[in-house]
Amino acid sequence: MRLHRIKYFRLSLQEPEGAVEEITRPDVFDAMFCDERADNAENRAGLERLIRYLQPGDTVVVDSMASLTSSTEQLCSIIRRLIEKQVTLEFSNENLIFRHDCLEVVEPIIAVMELVAQFERTAAREKQAAGIATARNRGSYGGRKKKLSDTQVVSLIDRACAGESRSKLARDFEISRQTLYRYLRAT
Repeated sequence: MRLHRIKYFRLSLQEPEGAVEEITRPDVFDAMFCDERADNAENRAGLERLIRYLQPGDTVVVDSMASLTSSTEQLCSIIRRLIEKQVTLEFSNENLIFRHDCLEVVEPIIAVMELVAQFERTAAREKQAAGIATARNRGSYGGRKKKLSDTQVVSLIDRACAGESRSKLARDFEISRQTLYRYLRAT
């Protein structure tokens, strides 16, 4: 069984130019995998190559949880994938180690992290709902302001029923023909 130490990192916008050479010192790690700054959660080719490369007993070293992912939910998912591959995961900045052979310790930690992720999702939804309610109370939620008032719509419909030209109506009310037809269909 091989025991490789493997470095995974993601370039960040805050890193100075010389930081990559410091991260990629070949004397400490047997292999290194990297994702670019622009790579998002769905497009992480370096991480996927790392997961395919791993074998039981390997150790993956990551600087911080934030460099692995920005979502607690995704973090839990990645940790579980690595533990299933019987790999040890080290986070240097947080001084955390998730060992595949200590599941009685790792599982409760991941369960708590998943609860935190669920809490984050619920809190975000509640905050969004409160923002929408506030916007509705202000009258600024629900799309664009109507171009015509109710009395103008009645006048528009009366003139259209009287046989007036659609183009002339659109010009008179300063609306597009598509908007005119939308008003007429609504009746």
